[in-house]
Amino acid sequence: MTRAGKVRVLHVITRLIRGGADENTVFTVEGVDREHYDSEILAGCRTEIDGFSPEIRNRTRVLPELVRDPHPIKDIIALIKMVLIIKRGRYDIVHTHTAKAGFLGRVAARIAGVPHVVHTVHGVTFHEHVNPVLRRLYVLLERVAARLCEVMITVGEDVKRKYLAEAIGRRDQYVTIPSGIDLTPFDRVRANPDGTRNALRRELGFDPDDVVVGVVSRLEPRKGHQYLIEAIARLAPDFPRLKVLVVGEGPDRGALLERVRSSGLADRFTFAGYRADIASVISTFDVAVLTSLWEGLPRVLVQYALLEKATVTFDVEGAREIVEDGFSGWIVERQDVDELADRLRRLTVNPEEREALGRRARQRVEQHWNVDLMVERISNLYDDVGAGRAVGEVVAV
Repeated sequence: MTRAGKVRVLHVITRLIRGGADENTVFTVEGVDREHYDSEILAGCRTEIDGFSPEIRNRTRVLPELVRDPHPIKDIIALIKMVLIIKRGRYDIVHTHTAKAGFLGRVAARIAGVPHVVHTVHGVTFHEHVNPVLRRLYVLLERVAARLCEVMITVGEDVKRKYLAEAIGRRDQYVTIPSGIDLTPFDRVRANPDGTRNALRRELGFDPDDVVVGVVSRLEPRKGHQYLIEAIARLAPDFPRLKVLVVGEGPDRGALLERVRSSGLADRFTFAGYRADIASVISTFDVAVLTSLWEGLPRVLVQYALLEKATVTFDVEGAREIVEDGFSGWIVERQDVDELADRLRRLTVNPEEREALGRRARQRVEQHWNVDLMVERISNLYDDVGAGRAVGEVVAV
């Protein structure tokens, strides 16, 4: 399986940005044993390469024709270029990620004659918000692509159940490996919670008696920020000290700023943009929120829990694997602004409940989402695939 003593691995991803699937991929490339693996990344045109370390930039090649939305001409060109790149690279394993790269990458790998192909399912491509005709097409494409890889890693059990329900792949192809998180910055913040929190709250313009509702996610429509804005608009008249901190960047920033202004909430919302010090920023929250319309396994819920934040989340894929409703947080139906506002109202007026939920949230998650453990499991999976050992139907938690 190896050449020159090392296993050559190519990760193929539709775009490399500051998000869960992307960080998962980068952690894997950075974390595997360099004496045994030589890892590279092939990413699409919307890659934000400057946001990553020099090492990752050096290991990443951008393919301009690899775009997120369907584009027949660019898709064909991307496929041809992928085949050529993979052949020249003489890779032992192609590990694909996300929808478009997941399909084209698996096809290209098989055409190029790669010995082993692995795919990670980071989220459901055929969710209910997709046009029904496209949804059926996506299911069919996923079924085809599943035949082209040996293993399908899912980041959560919800995702695996949905894929198997659509007859995508065989049950023995699946391995569940939760998406890893670097715990170091969270441990550091917990070591000095008040100092970090108070200084940063002052920097962000919050007063000591403000109740800060925070959300960390990319600013794009599927993250559902508009539902949080609607909920805050309902609560604002009763809670003059209620504020919102929005952390993240993305194409929806302008639209969200305008929605906040038109709702009369400009003095309630702070848009912090992308922050590298995410653990420190989360420490400033009193209540944490996730309003995504679909996910794979929302790693940010784990990040909230590690800092003992009371959380309100929409009932997206993976949420119930992290949050126990009513015990370590609150889960509400997607797009249900009434219930979202009700849970936020309850937590705004009840600091004791916030503390209890947050404490139980940390106890629930802290043993299972360590990035080193994720990398170890993926490395072991590569070894098993190369040796021809069975790997499926494993829940690595």
